[in-house]
Amino acid sequence: LLPLHGRSVFATKIPAAHWARGLSQSISQTFSVLAFSLMPLASAIAINFSAPLWTALVAIVWLKERATAARWAALLVGFCGVLIVANPGLDSFTLGAVFALLNAIMLGTVTVAVRGMTRTESVNALLIWQLATVLVFHSLLLVFGVKVPSLHDLSLFILCGLANLVGQVFWTKALMLAPATAVSPFFYFMLVWAAAIGFFVWGSVPTPA
Repeated sequence: LLPLHGRSVFATKIPAAHWARGLSQSISQTFSVLAFSLMPLASAIAINFSAPLWTALVAIVWLKERATAARWAALLVGFCGVLIVANPGLDSFTLGAVFALLNAIMLGTVTVAVRGMTRTESVNALLIWQLATVLVFHSLLLVFGVKVPSLHDLSLFILCGLANLVGQVFWTKALMLAPATAVSPFFYFMLVWAAAIGFFVWGSVPTPA
């Protein structure tokens, strides 16, 4: 973005909102990693996928958006699908579950915040501020130690970063064009793509659930 647009891409009338979004997203991502390290993966995924429900609730209260019956049905059916796939058990009630729930709530509020900011901010401004602020806040984690990744892991980090960047562009543009209550149900398609990629890349055959 900087080579293409220069520092003018940082132009904004609401810098405080961008910093607040960056802090919230950094904390949310940290909570997500903590949840995955403290509880079974299936249970953490199930709780994290409640984020679209929180998005809809916050959007209705904060942005006064209208959630139709069809949108609520899509959200609830999607979440029920997550529960069937993940099949969380009694081991979900742990400290990790608290972090997973906090991550889901914060992810929902960040989505609504971005939707509200699209009224005055461009996609490029939202992206560059997100990348810059998250970089600043996550760099604070370096005080807890640094481990140099192998070339294989580093290549995966780079690929994940590029994929995430492309996803963020589409996600931000979607929130600019449609209400958060309409965009959030598509979050559940990640399960479909994960199952498809797992099958074609690693030969993982999905279970009946």
